Amino acid sequence: MKFVLGLLAIGLSLAQYDPALVSVHSAIPATQAAGRVCERADLKIKEGETDAAMGGVRRTPFILTNASASACTLKGYVALELLNQAGAVVKRATKQKSDDPITAVNLEPGKTAWFALNHNAGGAGYMGKPCPNYARVRITTPGAKTPFVVRGEIQSCAGTDLEVTPISGGTPE
Repeated sequence: MKFVLGLLAIGLSLAQYDPALVSVHSAIPATQAAGRVCERADLKIKEGETDAAMGGVRRTPFILTNASASACTLKGYVALELLNQAGAVVKRATKQKSDDPITAVNLEPGKTAWFALNHNAGGAGYMGKPCPNYARVRITTPGAKTPFVVRGEIQSCAGTDLEVTPISGGTPE
């Protein structure tokens, strides 16, 4: 134990005099920094442009922007629910499985993060009634108490997947 403490003391004294060691410490990525959780009041949300593929597969990105004066952190998945005209929940999204580790995104003021909603709107080979459109989506970010209610145009068929991706830093791919 004394040996470890001695090495630590030597390392700290070198760090005081060696600018290269000090700059390495400041290069830690912001995504690893722990900060306060972003609340609804800190964020603005915007629905991105839906990408359509064959068979009715759709991917709709949602962009979260830090509109506050201080940094905050998002990590994990949003809770997303499709609402009917009366505001009742019709369908809840599940979490899309990911092989990549879920990391925290530290959002500086004005910076963005995003997630995608993957769903099916019917398409070639779909034999049922036309899939309903949902004009409102309720989205709750991880750790927030108050949700967003976003107006949009999400079409989702009964019995098909409705999944959200983990939150990622930056803008949609």
